[in-house]
Parts: sequence; structure tokens; C-alpha cells
Amino acid sequence: MHLARLSQCCLLVLLLAACTASSATPQRLPTRAPTPTPVPTSTPFSITAQTYYEYGLARQKAGDAEGALQSFTWAIQRAPDFAPAYVARGTVYLAQGKLRLALAETDAALEADPTSVAAYALRGETLRLLGRAGPALEAFDQALALDPTLQAETFRSRWLAARAGHVSGRLLKLSLEYAAAHPDDPLRYYYRGWTLIEGDAPNTAIHVLAEGIETTPDPPALLWFALGQAYVVVQAWRESVTSFEAARALVQAGDLSLAIHSDRPIADLFSALGRAYLGAGRCVDAETMLKYAVDVGAAASAHAAALEEARLCQTPTPTATPYHPTVYPTLYPTSTP
Repeated sequence: MHLARLSQCCLLVLLLAACTASSATPQRLPTRAPTPTPVPTSTPFSITAQTYYEYGLARQKAGDAEGALQSFTWAIQRAPDFAPAYVARGTVYLAQGKLRLALAETDAALEADPTSVAAYALRGETLRLLGRAGPALEAFDQALALDPTLQAETFRSRWLAARAGHVSGRLLKLSLEYAAAHPDDPLRYYYRGWTLIEGDAPNTAIHVLAEGIETTPDPPALLWFALGQAYVVVQAWRESVTSFEAARALVQAGDLSLAIHSDRPIADLFSALGRAYLGAGRCVDAETMLKYAVDVGAAASAHAAALEEARLCQTPTPTATPYHPTVYPTLYPTSTP
């Protein structure tokens, strides 16, 4: 009991001493508050590949190609097997004319998803623009095998690929496909007529196209253009000039139907008109039309020979100067009376 009381007294003395020392020599306060330990915060949710992809689509729609490319790239970085982002990035490259890059994107998309319909469709269009008609048609066939509802959406590209490759059997099949889907559309005469031109039946093509023009209240420029081409094959130059001039008048009035036939409809029209003028002997007009065709996108190398011919036929052919017999008596012997 004595020891316990003594301990309590000692503890009390020590506490009082500490208090006395504290009041006698106060501790120096810090000049600034210590840096607090940061409180951990929860990590926000990461932006998903789908979100980046949707951002890219919005930017692409707004005309911001570079922003769209960046967003699609971020989507791919987030999910390397996200096929739609590769396809979308490929469509941007396609619009920019970077066909090799667009084709590489279709390869990547199909590696990520071998059943991507959009990747096959993009591949077909890219190969077509690269001038590889056969592989383009194969890609379109694969797309349609996966999704037959894309027939209408891919029809123009398939037609242009078959026309560029001069695949007569495919052109016939496509012309029948169009006629079945659009039995009352006057353009069915164009598809049938052009198939006949490619199939070495220009006279039959002339009959079909003329029928289409005669039975249509306002025949489109494309029917006149195809008719002009059929006349070119049989070298009916005057008739071809008349047909192409009718097509030109309609195009100048706002007719856009030639875009069905070509990626460069204006250049093709004036090229055809220039060659028809040349065949008809209208050399000055031929040179004017051919020059304009080159100016609006036709290949200069493909028109060089026709332009040279148009220039040469404007120069009068020199005639031999008749020599007087008295000058060269030996060349013009006279009979002796």
C-alpha cells in the first residue's frame, strides 16, 4: 500500500514537472502547416473503345478527318481486336485517297473479325479504286454472302468493277438484278444496253437504248451517252455526235445520271464527244473537247494520240505544185507534129 501510494506521488511529481517545464520554455510553433497526406481518391472509369469509336464517328461526320483518325486510333489502342474502328479508320483513308492505307485497315479488321461485313465491303471498294476488279468483286461477293441485304448499297460499286474488268457474264447478271429490283426504271435500258455493248452486240444495244429513249418521257443523259457509245462501235459518227451532244445538254441542265457509269463522268463525257467529233471530221471541235476532258480529270497520256490526230487533221494536206512543161521539158515530152 505504501509502495502504490509512493508511485502515484512520483507520477504526479513528474507530470507537474513536465507542465512546469512546458510553461517555462514554450515550444516553437512551425512557420507553416505541414503538408497534409493526400486522401486517396477513387480512379474514374476508363473511356471505352466503343466511346472513342463513337467520338470518331461524330468527328468524321463533322468533317474533322484528323480528329476522327485520332479517336479511332485510341479505340484500337484500348481494344486491339475492335474491328469497327479499323473499318472506320479505313473509310477516312479512303475518302482521303490513301488507298493503300485503307486496304491495310481492311486486313486488320478481318484479322480481328473474319465475319465483318463492313470490312469486306470496304475492301471491295478500295480494290476497285486500285484497279483490281477481280479481287474487288470477290470481296463484294463475300460481303453479300454474309449480308444479302447489301445488294442495293453495293450495286454501283459492283457494276463499276465488272465494267472496268470487262466481265461480260457479271455485267449480264447485274443488269438482270437491276431490272428485277426496278422493273419500271428507265435506267434498266442502260444496264441492258451496256451489257450488249460489252458483249459485242452493238446493233442490238442501239435498238434497246433507242427503245428506252423513245418510251421514256424525260430520258436521262446516261441513256443518250450509252447510245452514243454503241454508235461509236459501229463507227456511225454523226449519230454518235448527236447522242453525246444530247447527253451533254442534259448534264449542263443538272442531270447527274452519268455518275452511275463513272467516277469521272464529266471527263468521260467530253472524252467520248471529242473522239466522236474526230471520227466525224470535226477536228477543231474534237481538239476543244479532248483538251477539256484532260482539264477536268481525264488521263493526258490516254488522250495524247487523239489530240495529235485532231491537230494534224486541221492542217491542210499540201498539194503537189504543177510544173510547167517549158521548165522541165524532159518530164513533159511533147509529141512532134
